[in-house]
Parts: sequence; C-alpha cells; structure tokens
Amino acid sequence: MTETSAKEPAKDTDELILTNSLITREELDEFKVIALKEYGIKLTDSQAFEQATALLNLFDALVKKRLESTRGRVNINTNRLPDVATKL
Repeated sequence: MTETSAKEPAKDTDELILTNSLITREELDEFKVIALKEYGIKLTDSQAFEQATALLNLFDALVKKRLESTRGRVNINTNRLPDVATKL
C-alpha cells in the first residue's frame, strides 16, 4: 500500500463502474477488508480498485513470464496433430 493511501481520508462516496473490469464488487470489498486488517488502511473504492488492479496485472505479467520460460524448456510443438487423429 502506498503512503498516500494511509494519509488520505477514506471516502466511500466513490461510484465505480465495475462492468467488464478485472475485479468484481465482492473481490474489491474483500481487498478493502484485507488492507484494513493487514495494514490498518481504510481504502476508498477508487484506491482499492487501483491497487487491486495493479496487483492483478503484476501477477499476470509474472505468470506470462513463467509460462514463456517453461515453454522454452519443454519444447512443445502445438502445431502438430497427434498421430491418432491423423489415422482417423
């Protein structure tokens, strides 16, 4: 969590539109509970949305990097059909 988040007064008057977003209302609320419980910071919806989205994007980048690394070692040929399928 950022220092500015801790210093700013939390306002729950933010109206976020979560349609087609990476995070649901329930997940956003859970993120806010975790931030309060673990760090003592009460986040607004906007702050929680920004930080939760950044965290999800970080995980996404890490997973993609890991998959690229694994694919390079495994040498998977995804363009080739299995022998069984070609005999049908």
